[in-house]
Amino acid sequence: MDPDCKTLLVLNPHAGKGKGLKIFKQVGELLGQSLKNMETRISEYAGHAFQIGREAANQGYGRILTVGGDGTPFEVINGFYADGRPRQPLELGMIPAGTGNSFLRDFGELSWRRAAENVLSGRSRHVDLVEISYQRDGRQVRQYYLNILGVGLIADILKLTNEKLKRFGSMGYSLAVMLRLAKGMRNRMQISVDGINMEITNSALVISNSKYTGGSMKIAPMAHTADGQVDMVIFQSVNRRDILNIFSKVFKGTHVGHDRVKTYRASEIVIDSCPQELLMADGELLGLTPLSLKVLPKELVVLA
Repeated sequence: MDPDCKTLLVLNPHAGKGKGLKIFKQVGELLGQSLKNMETRISEYAGHAFQIGREAANQGYGRILTVGGDGTPFEVINGFYADGRPRQPLELGMIPAGTGNSFLRDFGELSWRRAAENVLSGRSRHVDLVEISYQRDGRQVRQYYLNILGVGLIADILKLTNEKLKRFGSMGYSLAVMLRLAKGMRNRMQISVDGINMEITNSALVISNSKYTGGSMKIAPMAHTADGQVDMVIFQSVNRRDILNIFSKVFKGTHVGHDRVKTYRASEIVIDSCPQELLMADGELLGLTPLSLKVLPKELVVLA
């Protein structure tokens, strides 16, 4: 790792119910001892990290370190790529301070101090980035994600949690699962997986670039962050009993053996649906299908 690389440290002070703010001084002091060309910015509101990332790209930063959860690097990356793909791979370091930090779990990094030490040691790896295109407010939007994209049920649960149940903390998500399942699913999706077409009904799915989501849920146990492919996990024609049975196994990754769970690997996926389905990526609500997706192999350098 080049200690003279222009580096930006970005803090989400609200991550992990304030954990980010609590550790920020220690993180800054530890990193600042070696990274003399480092500046800091604080993400003050939703979407601010996107603006910070965009400014960083325009100002020639080659390395961005985030202190927060999965949503902070999602915003930073999309800001950095807002005006086009960079000529050189962005170096991205993630200091875990959120409730999930799912992406880092693939590398065994759960301690902020260990993550910071890995940054300083120069430990790094290339990882894939996923480019997506979807509908929002009647127009086509292009974005990128690192960890996971949810189509339908999973995005609906996140929306319900954010809008009505966030005050209940971790229990709010479980309550949202129960309330959303009570409505059932009625949909039809047309999917192209590397050019092979299929149709599914009354289903939900996730498309993962890494193994974990929601902290410790091993949603895509066979996924690899640098294989040039995403892992699509389909919960096909499931009822409420099926979903509850599957959910009980997802923390160990054994849900993929359920007869209603189908898995596919691909570098490009296209999805259309009736009705349009809500999308989420890396814990952020996006827009609606139709969706097109392609993997950008080894696009980023992650310091982990």
